[in-house]
Amino acid sequence: MSQIAPGGKPPVSTGGATGPVNSVGFTLSQLGLETARQFAELLGALGLEPRHFAVLSAVHSEEGQSQQAFGDYLAIPASTMVAIVDQLEGKGLLERRLHLEDRRTRTLHLTELGETLLSDALTVAFAQEAKICQGLDPLERTQLLLLLRRLSANLGVSPTALPDRGSGERPDQF
Repeated sequence: MSQIAPGGKPPVSTGGATGPVNSVGFTLSQLGLETARQFAELLGALGLEPRHFAVLSAVHSEEGQSQQAFGDYLAIPASTMVAIVDQLEGKGLLERRLHLEDRRTRTLHLTELGETLLSDALTVAFAQEAKICQGLDPLERTQLLLLLRRLSANLGVSPTALPDRGSGERPDQF
């Protein structure tokens, strides 16, 4: 059993993989929850949720794809995707259009308002990314991303999947 160091603080071990301080999983959990909380707060100031941002970003990148294709890409269940698209359409940020070749399929397109709001949200996202990566040089950032992607692959997590599967659950709700 570790003794309490002078000043009442337990010693911090730098060797071995015991305890939460030296646990990759615990540290990733801490970072993930806090990063998600801060990002949700920043987007909330724009009237968006992280899941809205993800859908708007995906539609911006691949406009004209079906609602189902975007749901699959982001690992959002169909019923949840419908609700998200309904919300975005209700805010005038997104519109559904009939597919030119398949009248049963709806394609998604950003409106002018959606483009403008996404641009504002991207500015917020880039500023948050800079804060998170402060002190890392570009090579370190790239290396970190590669390592994190390897860990994601170990757990079977798709690089495009939303962590909450589009449920909208925020970290402060856990």
